[in-house]
Amino acid sequence: MVRSIALFAFAGASLAHGDSWAHSLDRGTPRANAWEAPNGEMYGPALAELNVDSLTSAIKKLLAQPSNPNWPADFGYYGPFLIRLAWHCSGSYRKSDGHGGCSGGQQRFEPQRSWDDNTNLDKARALLAPIKAEFGDALSWGDLIIAAGTTALRVMGTPITQFCLGRVDDADGTKSLALGPSAEQRDVAPCEVAGQCESPLGTSTVGLIYLNPEGPVVEAGGSPVPDPALSVNDIRDTFTRMGHDDRATVALIGGGHAFGKSHGTCPAGQGLPPIEAYAQDQDPWLGGCGEVPLKGKGPNTFTSGFEGPWTTKPTVWDNEFYTMLLDREWEKFVGPGGHWQWRIKDASESESGLLRLTADMALLFDDKYLEIVNEFATDLGAFDKAFDAAWFRLTHSGGVWSPESKCDNGNLPLWVMEQQQHKMLETDSVIV
Repeated sequence: MVRSIALFAFAGASLAHGDSWAHSLDRGTPRANAWEAPNGEMYGPALAELNVDSLTSAIKKLLAQPSNPNWPADFGYYGPFLIRLAWHCSGSYRKSDGHGGCSGGQQRFEPQRSWDDNTNLDKARALLAPIKAEFGDALSWGDLIIAAGTTALRVMGTPITQFCLGRVDDADGTKSLALGPSAEQRDVAPCEVAGQCESPLGTSTVGLIYLNPEGPVVEAGGSPVPDPALSVNDIRDTFTRMGHDDRATVALIGGGHAFGKSHGTCPAGQGLPPIEAYAQDQDPWLGGCGEVPLKGKGPNTFTSGFEGPWTTKPTVWDNEFYTMLLDREWEKFVGPGGHWQWRIKDASESESGLLRLTADMALLFDDKYLEIVNEFATDLGAFDKAFDAAWFRLTHSGGVWSPESKCDNGNLPLWVMEQQQHKMLETDSVIV
């Protein structure tokens, strides 16, 4: 379900913080729906003083620590969680008008923070809040989120060549109103049928990062249809709107699903989004699964409603997503969260519980996608190179960048600065 919400500022200052976790939650998902941030002119000189090695060391220290009991990590490790945070922060970008992307750190505010696809990412931002406090105005939230996701990829073995800093934070989510759901979005880009939204929107469903992973919606008011062949057009359409070609699309789907798991252990749901929870003086996304003290978290986390990891080594970079997609027979079934998903038929003990989504299976039902899947399954080096390029484009598209931007390795590609001058119209798009 995608909720209809509007942007507004919560009256008054943030509520009193009972502990450091509450303080971190508020920094990453402000109850006031706003947080002062330096403008581009101010951010540049501060960024110039930032030591990139010190930043990545701080992120690695977080990854090496035991998981926080307030939000236990899957597999005892936050790497996949931080990758999801960076992906979802970046995946809001649309090339039709340049709106979205992680620059601005708008995921902290309405409407993005209350999207169904961003369930529980308030906890990921809370985990990063002490690092943001350590570096202060020399580190924007947009830069921190991308640095965290990229560092997590590298620590788990992904050969990422470069990430760059210089994203200027916004003080609220005004620039996300065009992404919806909002009155501005409905006026400029109305969508009569959820699942069939068209450009200039960047996704087929408002509140999702790209498309419904359960399958396309084929009729007004209908449920997603778990038919991979029907999902192909949705994938190509929405990833193209984000600025990705077929090769990048296959690399991002398989690379993102090389890590972590999806959460849908029971149909009790994910709790209230920030816009509703804060209005009732609650914390966001208080899931209904399990019992205290692990109600709604740890093994009882409910995020998307799908359940299971994608690979047998969900904290290690490899191409198993593709090899198993090709070499196993998959069957659809309704998972414990009430959604259609796919499992290996007659699975061995080690492969029991592995997940594929209808949007994953769709890669087998298109000749161009299937050719790339076969290549990545047999040539890890080709997959490495394609994902590296696609991840950079995903995480560096959109927003406002400081002239003092810098990278951990090499120089900032010219297109990153140029995109803010012409808003990355379709005729101006540049492929890395």
